[in-house]
Amino acid sequence: MIRHIAGWAAVAALAADVAPVLAQDAWPDRPVRMVVPFQAGSATDSAARVVGLRMAALLKQPVIIENRVGASGLIGAEAVVRAAPDGYTILLGTVSTQSVSVGLNSKMSFDPARDLAPIGLIGASPYVLVSASRIAAKDLPAFIGEARAQPGKLTYASAGNASMANLAAQLLAYQGGIQLAHIPYKSSAQSVTDTINGTIALQFGSVMPVLPYVKNGTLKALAVTGAQRLPLLPDVPTVAESGLPGYRAELWMGLFAPRDTPADVLERLSRTLNAALADREVADSLLGQGIQTSPLDRQAFAGFVRTETAKWSKVVKDAGITGE
Repeated sequence: MIRHIAGWAAVAALAADVAPVLAQDAWPDRPVRMVVPFQAGSATDSAARVVGLRMAALLKQPVIIENRVGASGLIGAEAVVRAAPDGYTILLGTVSTQSVSVGLNSKMSFDPARDLAPIGLIGASPYVLVSASRIAAKDLPAFIGEARAQPGKLTYASAGNASMANLAAQLLAYQGGIQLAHIPYKSSAQSVTDTINGTIALQFGSVMPVLPYVKNGTLKALAVTGAQRLPLLPDVPTVAESGLPGYRAELWMGLFAPRDTPADVLERLSRTLNAALADREVADSLLGQGIQTSPLDRQAFAGFVRTETAKWSKVVKDAGITGE
């Protein structure tokens, strides 16, 4: 009897050791839902579809894109927070949903850092600092010099107080020791037009909308706001290279899962994402949208998000920006 008990104990122990492996091998056994908290056709949506298609091939299961729009991305993010932590619902989160929202919304129903587990960074799209032809400055140091000579006189456009373009401008003003006048616009097309005709002095433009005007010389590109130069504009220096070391302001995006999602599933998702980003067609497609891929493992990505949250929370507080 003792030998039988010992034998069954050994079998039970072996089963316990094998169960996690079997569970890992079994995942995923049905489609994965990727929630994009912005509208279909947006930059984040396009990136999600490129990455999701390749991840589906690697996982051998469909990755279904679901657009859940509203509250600057927070409705979609909350839907993922409330989802079962089983790896079958993930979020394409951005700097807005994961970092800026923390400083802007003191009464959020969830905490992105606590309630969403980082999977990995997809990439980042910098802004291009473009100026009107009437501005004499040919580079960013000259523009900063001109702004210092006219405190509060030079204007810049953005989509509103809580927009990343405005936060990027606030960070530039702080680090550059200058004062700029903010002009919010409802239409990015109109803000580009007004920058071209000289109504606006400066704009932190998204890459693709301003690229044609930079290429044809209608707008002057003074700098890009990313950590490195943009291959689409290789001759345009970064803000950091232009005399403001450490400056970085990008629309980054990555994948997140509900808190308590099993670690082995998170690792599988992370490895799959990075394998997808290593595919040349995926990387080239994203770059064609102005997104530079930046694969990070889960731990490095978590640290990156913490740093970004601290940085933008300080910018929001120092500038007195409130949610809209």
